[in-house]
Amino acid sequence: MSVKHLVSTKDFTKSDFDEIVTRGEKFLTEGISPDLMRGKIVSTLFFQPSTRTMNGFQSALLRAGGGWIGVTGTDGISMAKGESLEDTIRTYGGYCDAIALRHGDDDAAERAAEVSRVPVMNCGCGSREHAVGTLMMLMNMRHYLGKLEGLKVGIYGTPEINRVCKAYVPILGLYQTKLIIDDLGHFPLPKEVEDLAKANGLAELKYGKVDDFIGDVDILIVTRGLQKGIIPENMFPKEKEELILKSYKPITTEHMKKLRPDAFLEMITPRIFEIDTAVDSDPRAIYSKKELHTEICLALMTYLLGIEV
Repeated sequence: MSVKHLVSTKDFTKSDFDEIVTRGEKFLTEGISPDLMRGKIVSTLFFQPSTRTMNGFQSALLRAGGGWIGVTGTDGISMAKGESLEDTIRTYGGYCDAIALRHGDDDAAERAAEVSRVPVMNCGCGSREHAVGTLMMLMNMRHYLGKLEGLKVGIYGTPEINRVCKAYVPILGLYQTKLIIDDLGHFPLPKEVEDLAKANGLAELKYGKVDDFIGDVDILIVTRGLQKGIIPENMFPKEKEELILKSYKPITTEHMKKLRPDAFLEMITPRIFEIDTAVDSDPRAIYSKKELHTEICLALMTYLLGIEV
């Protein structure tokens, strides 16, 4: 029996996404059985910093009666001696039922999946794609907006260099989304991402200014401006960083006056400067509410492991 991985969002169909998000909603509304993952162990291998994704998996396992083993960096394991990622993945696969991986190399998730005997979940490898982040975004949209089909979504910031955007936008196409983007005039989506989203059924793709379209969208998604800790400093031109800092104007309470009462503001966190802290108390600010990462991480794990819920 072949092992199913989530290396890229292209690995899943629309029905896969629907089922996982439905499971997440069930855990949120009905609670999590403390026996659901009993006897299951997941390796959380995070070779780069993480707050939300790593703790989402670990908290889900603890709440569902499972356990986790893992690392934060290479200290204390044989990678510090020069062992390859592939050999590390093979070894951990003998101790667990699935692997949640974050690594600095763009192709790390693909390489891990090629040698792993258990499911690999891409939790943000390199700058290419954060596949698990897509599920987190879909979960929030479904929960707060009540649906995924036919929404009008705005993106503000730097989608060109944001790995969640690069994973997430093609999946919006599956739901016939109308998408409008303010890329600060300089940081559009990569062409291959646009093309895949359109091929998947994206209803509309336009570029504009956030001040002009914020009142028309169902949800505005703000990206992190810089990608410190993701793109190595020596690979990110200083002039590009300066352009972002010069062009990126934070979302303020004045913007929120234009956002519809039934619309929401989301952010691909962590927030550094992209949204003014005065916005945090607005009830439409999803990013400042309890995050639903525990539920969606558990939904993904149970789905890949074939556990009925």
